[in-house]
Amino acid sequence: MRRAMELKPELLLHEAHENVEVTRSSRRELGEAQRQIKECKRMRNCIALPKRSHTFSWTAYQKYLYWLMCFVYLLSWMTQFL
Repeated sequence: MRRAMELKPELLLHEAHENVEVTRSSRRELGEAQRQIKECKRMRNCIALPKRSHTFSWTAYQKYLYWLMCFVYLLSWMTQFL
């Protein structure tokens, strides 16, 4: 019984060392993945990053129409001085 109790701390210590090694290796892998993501974000057309879908935006369309009408109004106003 006493011998089984003496083995338990050694087994726990061995398991703890294994867990530390796994944590270190996964931390390295995560660091590498983060570095690759940052590098991809710096590049415009990186294949590794998912692309945003081009959806229709009503507000962008309204802004476009507003500025287009402003431009047309400005042109019509300028043509009276020709």
